Amino acid sequence: MKNSERHFFIGIDLGWKEKKTTGVCILGAEGYCQKCQDIFGKDIFKVIRPYLKNTEVIAIDAPLTKGRGKGKFRLYEKFLSTKIFRLERVNPIPPALMPKLADFAQDLVKKLAKRGFVLDINLIEVFSTLIEKIADKNFFLINCPGKSKNQKSASIGAILAFLHSKFKTRYLGYKDGFLFLPEISFWKENWRKKIYDIWKSRDRLKYHYLITNVFNNRASITELLKEAKVRKRMKSSFDYGSESKNIRSSLPFAVTRVVDERSFIFTLIIIRVGEEEDEVLFDSYDQKIFKYLKKS
Repeated sequence: MKNSERHFFIGIDLGWKEKKTTGVCILGAEGYCQKCQDIFGKDIFKVIRPYLKNTEVIAIDAPLTKGRGKGKFRLYEKFLSTKIFRLERVNPIPPALMPKLADFAQDLVKKLAKRGFVLDINLIEVFSTLIEKIADKNFFLINCPGKSKNQKSASIGAILAFLHSKFKTRYLGYKDGFLFLPEISFWKENWRKKIYDIWKSRDRLKYHYLITNVFNNRASITELLKEAKVRKRMKSSFDYGSESKNIRSSLPFAVTRVVDERSFIFTLIIIRVGEEEDEVLFDSYDQKIFKYLKKS
């Protein structure tokens, strides 16, 4: 089969231009590993160019956007630098400590944009260290082995690129940058509960603009609804939107439609637990969940 007849998913663990520290993994649509190697950063286009025409998604482990916070952190990086992530040793390195790499990554984004790769659509940012920590064995069913540390990180990116094409990724971030993760069904059981607890106990003022759709699967929302139903139901004090008319008032949640900074449409589920509210964002393509909630 010729390359032109195939579809590819590329994972890149970006390193320095003049050092052989960049890992590249190219995954075929059938789940086979086409290429997995360490290269000099400056040679990245030379290696991936033959595959770009038929590549569906590229996932890069590097800061693809510029942050304005302390240490040049984006909002999601600030969130992942809280105590629990530091204790698990999956907190990100401040971009300010690697300015040349950050500039290299952002320059790469511009070059890929000229070839039709749009950030957060078919060009996504990943954090392989975190994914390796939270992902269960089902995530690694696709055989894309890497020999070196950089190759293993790149292979994680390639697998996530493949899942992204199947709408099986979720995001965390703000308009200063989004991180993409596997959907929660690919997470280890202990991390599923852990991330929800971390998210629920976050500083609401500090992370007011941070959004995620990590929790938009049936299993997670069912557990939230069970928790809500056994507690006191509170009457809504404000209008949730026109679509909430279709939801029975006895249920402890409401539905509305909102548009975020990137003009994507979401279904917003507001869970009422006692006197508190918790918001869960659902992507517009996840209509099965929306229909399930309306039938509940």
